[in-house]
Amino acid sequence: MSEGTILVVEDDASIARFVELELRHQGFVVERASDGATALEMVANGEPDLIVLDLMLPGIEGLEVARTLRGDGFDRPILMLTARSDTRDVVAGFEAGADDYVRKPFEMPELLSRVRALLHRSVESKRGGTISASGIEVDLAARSASKDGLRLDLTGREYELLAYLVGNAGRVVTREEIIRDVWGGQRSTDSNVIEVFMCHLRGKIGDRSGRAIQTIRGVGYFFARN
Repeated sequence: MSEGTILVVEDDASIARFVELELRHQGFVVERASDGATALEMVANGEPDLIVLDLMLPGIEGLEVARTLRGDGFDRPILMLTARSDTRDVVAGFEAGADDYVRKPFEMPELLSRVRALLHRSVESKRGGTISASGIEVDLAARSASKDGLRLDLTGREYELLAYLVGNAGRVVTREEIIRDVWGGQRSTDSNVIEVFMCHLRGKIGDRSGRAIQTIRGVGYFFARN
């Protein structure tokens, strides 16, 4: 029985073939594209359950591919591959619509872990229900959030982080918990990335003063119930 369909978008043939063989060995149906234009065409002809997307592609780069897919309503997980180590580059990928990232060079167990975590999260989100705190309501089925009835414009990772904070409102969550539960324990996630996303969330929910999302120095964050 298939574990799902994954589209691998990678112009390095050796990397693409290696990833394809490993994913097939794990029971996934794998499709491949070596450039952004082909990837967009393949998704239009049949949506995969997840996309492994390299950022450095010929023609249409990975960031633009992700933006276009999200703009067209594609709501399945996107896992980006990047050789760039700068925090700004990683955040740019999330802002374009990626749900997670793996830095090159990577070990296959790490990639498989990220793939399974994203697919599991995608299935869990469809079970429905809403959670709320500090005027923020999160619709788990629709993977959307609103404040005072107005929908918030969030990237996939911003949504995941906000849903986690709202779901744990009233208690301090540590940075280690955030890395484990939101970033799936990815060791390459650093504090700068988390700080950037907290700053983005504060701006998007109108919390520049930090009343709802409170920083607990040396520990983590506290999301107020009211």
